[in-house]
Amino acid sequence: MVNATAIFLPLYLYPFNSSWDSVTKSIAQYPDLNFQIVVAPNLINVIPDTNYITHLQILNNYTNVQTLGYVSTAWATRNITIVREEISCYAAWANYTAADIKVSGIFFDEAPSANSTDNMSYMANVTSLARELLGPGKDKITYNPGVVVDASWYNMAEEIIVFENTWSAFNLSKLEKVPPEIRSKSIYLIHSFTGDLGTQNELIGNLTDQSIAGAFVTTREGYTEISTLWDPFCEALNSVVVTGLGSMSDAGTTVSPGPPH
Repeated sequence: MVNATAIFLPLYLYPFNSSWDSVTKSIAQYPDLNFQIVVAPNLINVIPDTNYITHLQILNNYTNVQTLGYVSTAWATRNITIVREEISCYAAWANYTAADIKVSGIFFDEAPSANSTDNMSYMANVTSLARELLGPGKDKITYNPGVVVDASWYNMAEEIIVFENTWSAFNLSKLEKVPPEIRSKSIYLIHSFTGDLGTQNELIGNLTDQSIAGAFVTTREGYTEISTLWDPFCEALNSVVVTGLGSMSDAGTTVSPGPPH
């Protein structure tokens, strides 16, 4: 039985009118498919604006969704006081009584990759702060160094993004670099995807064959627009989850690396 790979979606698109509709439609359409969704509102005010409140409550109505609050560490150089203030904002959402807008944890972006004493100490501190402030059951922690890191990092975070890069930079060796015992806690984010639908399906097959924790493939350069292949991406990954086969490709088929740099 393969690990059920979730969709890990950095949703940096502002929730206005129907901008999130394709996301919520897919969440409702595929109840067996888990979605981990990172939100990045303006934290000048502790409670987000009315558009975020409305759309966060919609997301939290679904049992197959976990929302994570975005916090940058600037590669373990950001002032910890500022990091604490931002985590505190997300923690306060759980006390908002007019709507269910709580997050399930924190997504630490721009996390360091070198396991130096200073880096490890910094991330241990901010992680401890997050767990303390959010409280049990709302303290899932994800790091985003964007590259493969030493296994020691997995002692602090539930999941780690080990690849965040363009499709042209991806190849199967990126999967093989992660030890099998921690692949189920590793996430791959691939942007600027230029392949066709068949290539995307094969890519999903190769990713899920490794029983990774989460994946996201987008045709966009960033995360402020929905991928033009979003619907088939969700459909393909859901097919893997519900069948338990772990692959969208025929036996022995592997996806080709992205185009040359």
